[in-house]
Amino acid sequence: MALCVLLAGCGSGGYRVGGPAGDDAMECDGAATGPAAAQALLRVGCDGELLPGRATWSVDGGVVTLEFGAGASVAAVVGGPVGTELVRTWAPLRDPPWLGHRVRGISVEGDRVRVEFAADSDEPERLFADLRLSGVRTTAVAGDARDAIDAGDAEVVTFHDASIEYARSLGRGVRLIAWDRLYLAVFARDASAGQARWLAAQVARDWVAWGAPGARRATPLRWASVTERCGGDGGGGAGESPPDPRGRLPSGLAIGAQPGPPPTVSYPEGDPAARQVAERMVSAAMRGSDETDALVRLTGAAQRLAVRAASVDQPMRAPTDVAAVLVVPAGPGHPCSLHAEVLRAAAAWVAGDGPPQARVLLIGAAASFLVDREAVR
Repeated sequence: MALCVLLAGCGSGGYRVGGPAGDDAMECDGAATGPAAAQALLRVGCDGELLPGRATWSVDGGVVTLEFGAGASVAAVVGGPVGTELVRTWAPLRDPPWLGHRVRGISVEGDRVRVEFAADSDEPERLFADLRLSGVRTTAVAGDARDAIDAGDAEVVTFHDASIEYARSLGRGVRLIAWDRLYLAVFARDASAGQARWLAAQVARDWVAWGAPGARRATPLRWASVTERCGGDGGGGAGESPPDPRGRLPSGLAIGAQPGPPPTVSYPEGDPAARQVAERMVSAAMRGSDETDALVRLTGAAQRLAVRAASVDQPMRAPTDVAAVLVVPAGPGHPCSLHAEVLRAAAAWVAGDGPPQARVLLIGAAASFLVDREAVR
């Protein structure tokens, strides 16, 4: 399902999301008829409107009621659990995608599911467009999926650029499932909002071009907009268990011209797309242009930067880190889910109790693709 649109929850109703020019139709067709749309409890239309999926919904105060059967979307051609069986597939309320929402309780009456949010929650029903609540799991092959594609005995889900291109070269059916990973950068220092947005746009432009066609796009979201909506106590705010109890990002370290190892931009080990974002940051710092000035302001480091692979098991900030590329599971759900998940991801990197000076830049979104099994000859 395309992230067509989280933005509806960020005060930008009517804004159509797209990747490179001409991709709008592809993304929105996929949202209406693709496998992800068939699995989703609720769907998000191309203009941000909420639509029935495998369920219909009603809202009374902060209580969202999901009903299955009559009125469900004709796109819901893939079955899935309902009622108690559905609820059993959901993550604990302290984990994503609930993170960032104040859920009071869940009850089941036959196939009907009732979820009670805080009475002042803002559009709580939009959360159920998140595929992680669909009850139907699609697990991507980690890393290079070409061997699994060659086997041809099952459908393969992948977000690996080379594997997507390989499947297309074999003439296998390749279908976009969801824009389900958001790439962002967290910097040690702040810079002007305009300068930061401009830098993010420059990095995103190149990063999108380096991926398989249609597999990446620049995000139209602005972190400031998400924070304004979801950073307070109301409107679906940080929730009862925010990832950072201070609800803010600490300030960074000043590297300056200190001798020793070069300042680094970390990225999750084993994620080529994240490494490309980090490398683009490093190259921007070498250009001697406005990009360099923006990087110096954001990192506090005037010398040459280097990239650093951060272990998935130990993503903590290294003493040399002045920036980090983070990857957050994303989807067409609720902006407050994104807000909480970004804060939680950043909390694994930032440290200290300084003022909220650090800057978050949302770079782009990457899609997962389903590769059809080899046709029987």
